Amino acid sequence: MKTTFYILALMLLTLSCNSDDDTQQNPAPTLHATWSLVNVTGGLAGVNDDFESGIITWHFNNEPSEITVTNNDTSNAIHSGYPSGTYSYEVLTTPNDTTVVIENTDLRIISLTINQLILDEGMVSDGFQYTFNR
Repeated sequence: MKTTFYILALMLLTLSCNSDDDTQQNPAPTLHATWSLVNVTGGLAGVNDDFESGIITWHFNNEPSEITVTNNDTSNAIHSGYPSGTYSYEVLTTPNDTTVVIENTDLRIISLTINQLILDEGMVSDGFQYTFNR
């Protein structure tokens, strides 16, 4: 009876060990990625435009600190973000919030998760809010 117990325990121990146990289960969200712009809201005109994923992408590159925007939008949207091109950026962090500064435009990070990024130009300037998905 003890032999059967030890064999069963050894089998369970062997099967429960997995080589991916050391991998990080919930990686920290990061800007460094390619994000698809899926919605723009705000502005004086009260914009609320949705875009198909992949039509407008922003690729944040850490070294150098540049964003490559690919804007293939052909709709009649009032505002679809930045035109295609490469823009410099920096990230400013204070105790209250984190801001991405793109070519002298401040965009406060409202939300940054593994799959979603929301940037806001702010209410004071009647700015736009950009929602991105990965």
